[in-house]
Amino acid sequence: MAKREKDKTARQLRGQLMLQIAAGRFFRPDVPLNETEHRYTVYSNAWFIGDTPIELPVGEVVASTETGLTTSAMIAVVDRLERQRPDGTDDFMIATAGTDLVDDLAYLMTFVLNRTVSRNHDQTRRLVTGEGTSRGRSANDLFPGVFEPRQSVRPDQWDELRQFMDDLLNLSRADFARVMRAVRNTVDATRRALDDPTGAYTDLVAALESISDDELSTPVTWDRYDGSKRKIIDAALADVNQEVADGVRAAVLEAERAGLKRRFISSTMARLSPDYYRSEAVGAVSPPRAPDIERMLAIAYDIRSRRSHVLEDLGEGVWLFTNGAETAYEPSFERVLTLAGLWRLVRHVVRRYVIDADKVPAEPWDYRNALPGIVDMQLAPQYWISQPGGLSEETATRRFDGFAEALIGWIGGHHKEGFPLHEVCQEIEGLVPTLPAGEARTALIAIHVLWHAWVDPSEHRPEAIAFLDEYKAVLDAPSPSAFTVSLLSNVPLQTWSTDDWVAMAQARNDARHTGKQAPLPAAIDALIQLEAADQLEATGRHDEAVVFAGNAVAELPGNEPLLAWEARLIAGDHDPNFDSHKFLFGVRNVEAGADSSESEPPDEPATERDGATADEG
Repeated sequence: MAKREKDKTARQLRGQLMLQIAAGRFFRPDVPLNETEHRYTVYSNAWFIGDTPIELPVGEVVASTETGLTTSAMIAVVDRLERQRPDGTDDFMIATAGTDLVDDLAYLMTFVLNRTVSRNHDQTRRLVTGEGTSRGRSANDLFPGVFEPRQSVRPDQWDELRQFMDDLLNLSRADFARVMRAVRNTVDATRRALDDPTGAYTDLVAALESISDDELSTPVTWDRYDGSKRKIIDAALADVNQEVADGVRAAVLEAERAGLKRRFISSTMARLSPDYYRSEAVGAVSPPRAPDIERMLAIAYDIRSRRSHVLEDLGEGVWLFTNGAETAYEPSFERVLTLAGLWRLVRHVVRRYVIDADKVPAEPWDYRNALPGIVDMQLAPQYWISQPGGLSEETATRRFDGFAEALIGWIGGHHKEGFPLHEVCQEIEGLVPTLPAGEARTALIAIHVLWHAWVDPSEHRPEAIAFLDEYKAVLDAPSPSAFTVSLLSNVPLQTWSTDDWVAMAQARNDARHTGKQAPLPAAIDALIQLEAADQLEATGRHDEAVVFAGNAVAELPGNEPLLAWEARLIAGDHDPNFDSHKFLFGVRNVEAGADSSESEPPDEPATERDGATADEG
């Protein structure tokens, strides 16, 4: 039984649940549905025998009467979506394109029936007919039955598919998605194995690994532990008393059990039923023998690791001229599982996973973010920074970063959208007194100070004036937020010592490398490092200045003004008057020294910006 995973969000399951959605697993009672039938032609190496249409738990198959090397059929499936959203409004989404539904059904047919089914005509014909391939290199040699021409599908095989689909559809969302990922990756591996056999081998092993469970991992015994490791450990324990030696060996074996490789091997073996060595092995060429399977799984995992980590490919003996054998000789390992052996193994293990997994009843769930074709995009900050609500200690630095980015774009003329922050500033006035000193509190104060630097003082509310009087001194201390406010307004920057600059810039650089920094526009991060380098060079600390100059360039790789400035610094021809304004905003369109109170606040689209100002840095 699979260990229950933490519930995934709809976004995390996007595009993976279409069959469950179409089967009605998540609909609310009495909510009307939009029902749209999609019909697509698929191509196969099989003749679909049976009364048409062939009904499945989701969709139906209408077979053609072709009898060539490849055949065609039509898959018809009903795309079902609720007409109303959870809030009672009509849903704009009437149907999906249908291709995800049809493709998932084709994947399941291929996986269970052992016959290729795909919407891709050219790929199917190439793999089934072997066009352009030499003897021993056809897809059918690698995967018997999957690509062999003129195969049939018997009625009892359709029943097997129906039972598998019934069980699969009744799994939890997480288990269903887990199985469908394994099925898709496995089937895709068969389709590209001719072009990249080692890549296909790796994907087949990864499919098995994806459904491994910790609770099925069993410890190996000491006599079956890796011989090279066992020899080293036994030698180290030679002079240790038996009780301690046994304890060390037990700890080593427990650590091994917790490892990913052991988890993979144990989980896979735990899901091998007697049928794998009996009825399912009938007709198989060189099927793996039970005493060898653990070692072969370990080898398969090692092959996957070698491909993933050092790009080492399989020797051709594992996949070439095997005539569909499930095991083959490989000089480095002796006998190993082939692609055909892994294909049958994955199919068996996945089906056992589906049989053993908990079945859950249908229940209402908002599936909309799990629908395919949805793209998450980040809005430009000018569209969201002025929205009231949602301001907190956790979101404060992101809001300040958005404000700085939007203001840089507005000053530079890259957009004309206004972003009035009057309501946000009122929220800040209520929130700041409740927060401890720190980056979030400083960021909120910086938003308030920067916004009011752009607003005519005659329009300042009394509450805003009182807030500024009480908190603006927070920006006297060295901080990225204080530097940003100075760059983007006429708020004067306090005189900081060189050591203050170095400490602030170094702390910022360290935080950037650990990923724990408050966000800021890249140009401002570069200017923080540049200013520290300027200060160091001015005090004769050239070698340190070069380091911080490198930090500045690393924040905006390839920026030509920065590269030119750095080159002059390194050459001893330092330019202390780097044009920060042009660097931030582009073409100079602001008169330096103009009073910010005469500028037009960015709460309305601006046509003239002659009054806007920014510190030259």
